[in-house]
Amino acid sequence: MKAKKVIAMLLVATLSVTAFTGCTINKNATVATLDKEDIKLGLVNFMIRYQEAGYDDMYIQYMGEGYWDKTVSGNNTVLETWKKNAIEEAHELYTLKAHQSDYDVEVSDDEKKEIKKAAEKFMKANSDDVIDEMSATEEIVEEYLELRLIKSKMYAAIIKNADSSVTDEEANMAAYTIVKLDYKGAYDSNYKYQTYTDEQSAQIKAQADAVVEALAGGSSLEDAAKAAGTTATTGTYATYVDPDAEKTDDSDKKSDDTESTESSESSNSKTKDSVYTTNNLDQSVVDALNSLEEGQTSDLITTDSTYYIVRLDKKTDDEATESNRKTVKGNKEDKYYNGILSGWQDDEKWSVKQKQLDKIKIHNYFTTTKKDKKAADTSATESTQQSESTNSTDTENTEAVDGTEN
Repeated sequence: MKAKKVIAMLLVATLSVTAFTGCTINKNATVATLDKEDIKLGLVNFMIRYQEAGYDDMYIQYMGEGYWDKTVSGNNTVLETWKKNAIEEAHELYTLKAHQSDYDVEVSDDEKKEIKKAAEKFMKANSDDVIDEMSATEEIVEEYLELRLIKSKMYAAIIKNADSSVTDEEANMAAYTIVKLDYKGAYDSNYKYQTYTDEQSAQIKAQADAVVEALAGGSSLEDAAKAAGTTATTGTYATYVDPDAEKTDDSDKKSDDTESTESSESSNSKTKDSVYTTNNLDQSVVDALNSLEEGQTSDLITTDSTYYIVRLDKKTDDEATESNRKTVKGNKEDKYYNGILSGWQDDEKWSVKQKQLDKIKIHNYFTTTKKDKKAADTSATESTQQSESTNSTDTENTEAVDGTEN
């Protein structure tokens, strides 16, 4: 893979800061150690702040200014989550670097030249205040880009040894139509859950009964739902169950995100050691679908909070199945890659200096405005679960302003 596809993410934005706080960190301090190699605080801070620049607009819209100090999952704030992710990424990157000779992975002189040019361009394009805020130096930028390039090459080399073949059974996706009626409550426009009164719950039950009655009279599920004042939606689900997978999610507590007014592919629930697509559907719904023949409709399904009526449309949805085949293949490759990585990391001595990591703070946020529509050959930021991809993106100007809450 060419270096330009890894460094493209660095070339699509120019940053400027209007409220520099002067809260610089010691970029040369050691924040973690892998065996005898030190990971510098400046690199980890750069990783976090560059990620921040890409998310500020969206997060501020939904969470308000100073969002990085707000709790989003468990007891962790946005910034704490970013720190955790960044230090884990650093661990992964340095582990791969330490083992690159195992797979004859090298960064060529030409690739190093491309990386150096990208780092120089980034440094020249941004003000001193931005550089200080991000703890960026040409060396830090070059190091991060080189580590990302090594990761991309290592991933490609490692998964060559993976058994990623996918059978038709493993790939199969079936299509369904569903009526879903929550009778305990629903989320309002502010994403707050509102519990229904007994009267409201009774109205929902009357809707469900009306759908069942219309079906008994010969109506289609779509017409029955419409007559009852609700909607039938469609989706697809994976029919294969990994016999070795241990489910770790509670699908009954999840909303059915696979539904749409047209069609959609099922989303993945997390399973332990599973490489197969699982479904964001209540298990009782899956069981009902699996018991139906094409064109058949279920009886009313009642769970702790929801009424369902489902119809099996196709035992095999060709388009969704081929898409899922790629997903399952990628999941198998990821599982193999993660197994190799975990094996290496189990044998390493990795330590994090939490006091140094705690010194990373965010006082400014970045706002993004379109400067011009200039096409760029870019690649999506790579992750353990992703291979390279190329996209077209707009050149942007980003400016940071004071976002500290009083």
